[in-house]
Amino acid sequence: MESAGEQTTPDSDRGCIVETEAHTGKRLENTLAKKLKALTGQVLPTLKRGDLARYFPSSDERIIEYDIDSLVYEARSPFQKIQIMHSKTLGNMLILDELQNIAESDLIYTETLMGRGIENYEGKEICILGGGDGALLYELLKEKPKHVVMLEIDELVMQACNKYLNSICGDVLEKRKTDQYEIVVGDCVEYMKKFIAEGRKFDYVFGDLTDIPISGAPIGECWDFIRTILEHSFMLLKPDGKYLTHGNGTTCLESLELFEEQLRLLKPKVKFTTSKAFVPSFMEEWLFYQVTFA
Repeated sequence: MESAGEQTTPDSDRGCIVETEAHTGKRLENTLAKKLKALTGQVLPTLKRGDLARYFPSSDERIIEYDIDSLVYEARSPFQKIQIMHSKTLGNMLILDELQNIAESDLIYTETLMGRGIENYEGKEICILGGGDGALLYELLKEKPKHVVMLEIDELVMQACNKYLNSICGDVLEKRKTDQYEIVVGDCVEYMKKFIAEGRKFDYVFGDLTDIPISGAPIGECWDFIRTILEHSFMLLKPDGKYLTHGNGTTCLESLELFEEQLRLLKPKVKFTTSKAFVPSFMEEWLFYQVTFA
């Protein structure tokens, strides 16, 4: 993300030496190589430079090289930078603020999140928080629910995915309201408050929003947001309802434990189970949570 209030100085104040992107990249590469060699005795492989971004972080902040061969789409919405890149092995990939989100290869992500073959969605009322790529909505509608409402803040993400990722979302992002579902464009927290005030209840609430932060303590804006989502979600659930969400990579043990601590602090009390899946575009195993009232 961009830093707010960052100040820069004119080139003349730096002795008229202007560092190019190539210089910056090479300097970073050399620094990483030296640190890696000092820690492990290994030398960092040569980073491939070019017009396309090919390196993205894993959940535990390792650098992964992707076989990206083209930039399909790029725009900046009021909320985030949106890119769709094409990978030779993974297909089109949605990248938000330089982080990989979902690719055409990632049906396993959606199926594990929804517990396909385990959960019964037929005739159920469902709320999706986020889910702007449309994949979860598309797969849920195959299970014949009574109705699904999806709360997504970024219209531009949906437009991009509808055009370039329709292999995972079908045509569900073509319309904002049908007999089977409604897509509400706006802040999900505000609409959750509205639903709570109306006494609206759901059989399932999906948290398809931000990842669990990598941090040493559950403090800061992201953790506050996660707590708000959890508290409001359980106010929307029926007594036998279930909250389903993704967590983080299974190697992020500290962050996952912090999230589970937040679950244990919820009132009324809840209980949870987890499931795992290797997500192709993440190139790692991911953890998913299934949470119910205790």
